Amino acid sequence: MRVNLFLTGKIESAVTSLAACSGELEQHTERRGVIYSPSWPSNYPPAINCSWYIQGDHGDMITISFKNFDLEDSQKCAVDWLMIGPSSKREEYKVCGSSIPPSFISARDHVWIFFHSDASSSGQAQGFRLSYIRGKIGQSVCQSDEFRCANGKCIPSTWKCNSMDECGDNSDERNCTVPPTDPPSSICPSGMFQCSAAHSTKCLMNELRCNSVKDCGDGSDEDNCPDLSCGKRLGNFYGSFASPDLFRADHSRSDLRCTWYVDTQDNRHVLLQLDLQLGYNDYVKVYDGIGERGDKLMQTFSHHNNRHSVSVESSKGQLTVSYHARSKSTGHGFNATYQVKGYCLPWEHPCGSDEECFTDKQHCDGWWHCPNGKDEENCPACQKNEYPCEGNSGLCYSILDRCNNQKNCPDGSDEKNCFTCQPGNFHCGTNLCIFETWRCDGQEDCQDGSDERNCLVVVPRKVITAALIGSLVCGLLLVIALGCAFKLYSLRTREYRAFETQMTRLEAEFVRREAPPSYGQLIAQGLIPPVEDFPVYNASQASVLQNIRTAMRRQMRRHSSRRSASRRRLGSSSIWALCS
Repeated sequence: MRVNLFLTGKIESAVTSLAACSGELEQHTERRGVIYSPSWPSNYPPAINCSWYIQGDHGDMITISFKNFDLEDSQKCAVDWLMIGPSSKREEYKVCGSSIPPSFISARDHVWIFFHSDASSSGQAQGFRLSYIRGKIGQSVCQSDEFRCANGKCIPSTWKCNSMDECGDNSDERNCTVPPTDPPSSICPSGMFQCSAAHSTKCLMNELRCNSVKDCGDGSDEDNCPDLSCGKRLGNFYGSFASPDLFRADHSRSDLRCTWYVDTQDNRHVLLQLDLQLGYNDYVKVYDGIGERGDKLMQTFSHHNNRHSVSVESSKGQLTVSYHARSKSTGHGFNATYQVKGYCLPWEHPCGSDEECFTDKQHCDGWWHCPNGKDEENCPACQKNEYPCEGNSGLCYSILDRCNNQKNCPDGSDEKNCFTCQPGNFHCGTNLCIFETWRCDGQEDCQDGSDERNCLVVVPRKVITAALIGSLVCGLLLVIALGCAFKLYSLRTREYRAFETQMTRLEAEFVRREAPPSYGQLIAQGLIPPVEDFPVYNASQASVLQNIRTAMRRQMRRHSSRRSASRRRLGSSSIWALCS
């Protein structure tokens, strides 16, 4: 379990996002706190729902500011999103993407926060980290590590001059000096470009770039334009091309389908690099060789790949690029460059023996373009033999911390685009590393499932667990059966022993005693008449029953006399034994 802790001179909320994502509304009453997305700073998982509730005192205003934000982007935030309410503004506060959202100021003394990731989410986004503070407006003094706004509101000092209006009156963004290291910002707003003529302040819409019309006085809007043809055959050993909607989104009613065929007339591999700006339902497919054959498909790219430049390498000097954009797409297609492997363009630098190249812009950007990491060496922000994290965070890591399935950079850039893995790890086909013990365990840990391929025996973890539980149950039943068998054997043995016990003297004497005379013996002795002469009852005569009783008494006296004689013999023998 990962526990995240954030302190700013006082105890604040340390949130693990476990209870909040288990179907319960997690409540917070602290004055200041921090809330993270699940698994932060690792990528959040798909198919999860989390909810938080911040409760203030009566009259409090709750302000939320984002430090990090990276949710999978989609049209109208239909896939992954973060929603906060109730807002002081009428519009809904629902955000996604990788841009830092504006600060949130509540309309009441409570705030609810809902986070949702869809089951179709790619799992490649890091999530968010937000901090909040609650309090009343009109405070006369704030704590030592806080800034007092012009309206009397207290906010953390770290929020001042962060280009976000957390005060609500923009007083925290006044009198801010721009660091001298920051490059001068463009005078043109987003979605426009500046003509490059000296001292020119003319701004034009991006749609006017490379439209074959010189809109800038110096014609700079038509300089360095890529080939925007919808499909073409390219035969040079290096070159560039782009989709027709690179500068102008396609708003036509029909889909846009274009295909480019690259044939360098050389047997060496072709390296293709794509900078993607695809719409939600747009895609690019790259095939090995000439033609769109399904068995030659090397890669399919979607809007999930818009974050970084992607590279594809053919097995020979030919490849095919197919582009499909939906009607009314808001994307801007792609810009592509290709070259024969081992040949660097004039503005590129060789990686070394890897036959790869990198540009000045790719140097020290935190993303490994060279398999040996040469494009990330000798960076000003890092010491010798260290490599920078992505995003200008100023953090660095050593070569031993790269591609070991343990993130050392906040954005996990040390685990991205891995050409090789540290010992004890398995290299996925998507250039990610997982633990070697996860290979062939019945669960796909690589995004392409390469960790479960070519396995001799694949036994799912569920089957192993069920087998263990089943064996335990069978063992318990066997113990119970053996116990019952021993108990029955003990009872049967005790029963047999009861028959084997010796009889008492009285019991033995009774067994040895002679049986009474039979009916025939009584007739022979004349004690009773025969059956045919059996007398009829007569009160004057002795009854037959009396005769029988008499015979029985005689027999009993005879046995009594025999017992007395045997006792006398036993006594005399005892006396003789004592005397002798």
